[in-house]
Amino acid sequence: MQSRCLVIAGGEIKDYSWHRGFISPQDFIICADGGANHAFKMGLTPNLVVGDLDSIDPLVERELRAAGCSFLVYPREKDQTDLQLALAEAVKRFPRKVIVLGGLGARLDHTLANIALLLPMAERGIDIKLVDQTQEIGVLYGPAQVKVEGEVGDLVSLLPLSKTVTGVTLVGFYYPLFQTTLVAGDTLGISNQITADQAQVNLQSGALLVIKTKPGT
Repeated sequence: MQSRCLVIAGGEIKDYSWHRGFISPQDFIICADGGANHAFKMGLTPNLVVGDLDSIDPLVERELRAAGCSFLVYPREKDQTDLQLALAEAVKRFPRKVIVLGGLGARLDHTLANIALLLPMAERGIDIKLVDQTQEIGVLYGPAQVKVEGEVGDLVSLLPLSKTVTGVTLVGFYYPLFQTTLVAGDTLGISNQITADQAQVNLQSGALLVIKTKPGT
């Protein structure tokens, strides 16, 4: 069983030093195709690169192969994105937590697809998040009782992924909720704010997208 898998996708990464500092030596690192370019620029040798290799720099591929990195190569015409394939490999390691770097960016279709990939992972009981310098995106699948790791002033938005999310209770937020039902298409959960060191989100049923954003971004 792997404590934490770190998956690096090929999306936008602006500050390599920040992302490099986020990585633990104990992480099992999987790159989704072009995410290997990001890993290389951070001075990392991933454990595994997955994808059709249409985005990886040939020099990076040669260097990583020489360093002992494993590659799982797929045809370019395939039914899953490279990130979905990489997450499938992460699941095989039975991780308690999965962090995805480089999963956000200017391509809205890719960003939405990456967010959608969080739901089946959450249904498996895996704590998975898309992370960059300003945002942290995860999914809670009820019943759940989760502490929100953040700082006072961080913005938190809650968006139902299922038709309804029941029993939503917020503790340590500017706008508290108690046993509230959130409905898909409603904006009640948008732009709340952490006001305490120990903020918590509870829900009884449904799937809830949780987006934490640094203020001023």
